[in-house]
Amino acid sequence: MNKFIYNDIITLLDLNLTYNLAESTSQDLKLQDVLSDSFFSELAKIPLGYGTSKGDSTLRDLIGRKLDVSPENVLITNGASGAIFLTILSLCSNGDEVITMEPNFPCTLDIIPALGAVRKTVKVRFEDNFKLNLKELEALLSPKTKLLILVSPNNPTGTSQNFQTIMEIEKLVAGKSPDAFILVDETYREATYGIAPVRSAAGISERTLSTSSLSKAHGAPGIRVGWLTCSHKVLIKQLTLAKMNSVISHSKVDEAIAVEILKCEKMLLSQKGEVLKEELTIVENWINNNERYIEWVKPDAGALCCVRLKKEMFSDEQVEKFYKLAKNNELQLASGTWFGLDKRCIRLGFGFLPKETLPVALKAFESCLVDALK
Repeated sequence: MNKFIYNDIITLLDLNLTYNLAESTSQDLKLQDVLSDSFFSELAKIPLGYGTSKGDSTLRDLIGRKLDVSPENVLITNGASGAIFLTILSLCSNGDEVITMEPNFPCTLDIIPALGAVRKTVKVRFEDNFKLNLKELEALLSPKTKLLILVSPNNPTGTSQNFQTIMEIEKLVAGKSPDAFILVDETYREATYGIAPVRSAAGISERTLSTSSLSKAHGAPGIRVGWLTCSHKVLIKQLTLAKMNSVISHSKVDEAIAVEILKCEKMLLSQKGEVLKEELTIVENWINNNERYIEWVKPDAGALCCVRLKKEMFSDEQVEKFYKLAKNNELQLASGTWFGLDKRCIRLGFGFLPKETLPVALKAFESCLVDALK
């Protein structure tokens, strides 16, 4: 009956306070930002029938070209979360082991046991700048491991595992868990700070899959378009069947909009990247000015980072007082407890608010810190 544990992250769908520092996306796109008048006319002519099992061919071709993989190895999914669901569903039977990172997006953590698999987590720690300890990972790997889910950049930290580390992990998995696959969640990879994104894990090998979406970097979570890349011929067929048996197909309207977004994504990501660069600088300066109260790990990518209230400054009672003050001051925060961290940790989403509003929100955050100590 209760397969899913309640998590307050659900409030992000239903609550939007004035100063929303909890959201992890860049600013939401509007249809008018990316769609031409002629496309709106074409949109009216789209027949509202079923889509295809793998997804729109033009959309898969655009994704394949940008990731340098065959479009035959691309499956359109309901966001990256849909890709993770389909992968676990296709690979794991009751009792099979899935290893992932913690902290992590709670929906990723919770879907593993809900589908009957055994969840094992390898901790990435604030004190280690949230870098993966390969020895700790190796100790968890076994012949029972069927899937390893890496998240790079990580949610809630924005920190990445470099490409060389992923290659080393591939060797570890092949040696200790020969039946296992690796899925790299790259949802935040393209949300950079005015620089080119790091290389995708797509196409590394038959046993390494990748997923991403238009939700975070592009700012279009509302159309629920993501993708999964897989070059293993048997598995990609199973994934496609799993999609058909669970959601049938994707929305043709959403896919058509996604095509238009990808056609202009170079311009779009460049513009968003420059804004994120400015906003990251605002956050960094704010952290430096408040280092008496708070510390952070600087992110590698994404419209988010992890900050922590200093233990030597805030008692447990004062941490609780801080959160109450924040809510009273219309400050929406993502507690670290959502992701498997201490409540002193906060996922600070700095890309969702306009850059003119971000300093005002951070000033409110600072006032709550000060008042919590009174």
